[in-house]
Amino acid sequence: MYKKFSTGFTLTELMAVVIIVAILAGIAFGSYKKAVERSHFAEGQVAGATVAEAVARYYYDNMDTSYEEDRPKAAYLDVGFANNRACTVSSQKDYCFRTKYFEVEIQSDGSIKVTRVQGNRAKDYYFYYYPVGVKTETCGSISVAGGDLCKSMGYTSCSGSGSNLVCKKP
Repeated sequence: MYKKFSTGFTLTELMAVVIIVAILAGIAFGSYKKAVERSHFAEGQVAGATVAEAVARYYYDNMDTSYEEDRPKAAYLDVGFANNRACTVSSQKDYCFRTKYFEVEIQSDGSIKVTRVQGNRAKDYYFYYYPVGVKTETCGSISVAGGDLCKSMGYTSCSGSGSNLVCKKP
């Protein structure tokens, strides 16, 4: 006579494993999305700093000329971004650069506004760079997730709440 051995897993055991893996994947995916958005934020900071430096170089190189405008046009600056596109969110197209994730606009007060974009609309947050010593950097939210990201990236001294949150760098 042969003995019959039962091998394998029961349906209940397999379902338990699938549920545990799904919970772990959900947690990991949330952390992954936050890490990706933080890296995009850092990319926006680099883009803003690059344009701010280019504006400073432009003013330094053209100190002796009379300005017709209070800010240089984007075409006058020596800046090139990968994935450069036409600006869609900014109303000031002549003063704007567009990367894959951001629009970087030269403001008339000397600041650089960096807006997170997705497709052809603003998404979640924006922040400003100012010339050194003028004002502290600010980060504003368009959504609750944007406000959370501003706080997690080191912007404190916040006023407002939710999608109208504005925070400053210490």
